[in-house]
Amino acid sequence: MLLIIDNQSAFIKKFKRQFLAEQDFDYVFFDHNQPITLSAKTKIKGIILSGGKGNPYEPLNLTSNFVALMNFDVPVLGFCLGHEIIAVAHRGRIKRLSEYHVKKIPITITKPDDQIFDGLNKSEVLFSRRHSFHIAELPNSFESIATSELTVNEIIRHKEKPIYGFQAHPEVSGKDGIHIIQNFLRICKIID
Repeated sequence: MLLIIDNQSAFIKKFKRQFLAEQDFDYVFFDHNQPITLSAKTKIKGIILSGGKGNPYEPLNLTSNFVALMNFDVPVLGFCLGHEIIAVAHRGRIKRLSEYHVKKIPITITKPDDQIFDGLNKSEVLFSRRHSFHIAELPNSFESIATSELTVNEIIRHKEKPIYGFQAHPEVSGKDGIHIIQNFLRICKIID
């Protein structure tokens, strides 16, 4: 089962309607401030942390994100705010950008051999973004695998575990974004 934490993201709701609703695997949504209540028999195979308002340092209650990260040893994929939460949870730092960004920008993949990019066969993707922050200091246990004009830490991964963060929003960025998400679901062994 795929566990999705919704951090008040309109994009994750659109992704649910346009992608998840058409799939043959089980998934469960929890709001960012809702306790994660699952049966002991539930087998979580992967986690998605959505984008949303604010940042990990503001008083928005993001407890369920951190509970999910601490209690499930499974692959994780974070979008925007979820990406920032992953960094902060592993002792990275985020900073405010000089301006709010709402546009599609090219992202340069610097580690195309990573399994998250399997079958993509390109070194640049165009992803939607809507954010005010970026990862200014990458945790020691992570590395950058893609950059953009806005940040060198556009896409990150844990050096030893299948934990990925995307500053942009692949979930609403068309075919390439969905391809990457399907690769993540393969990493989770949710799809073949």
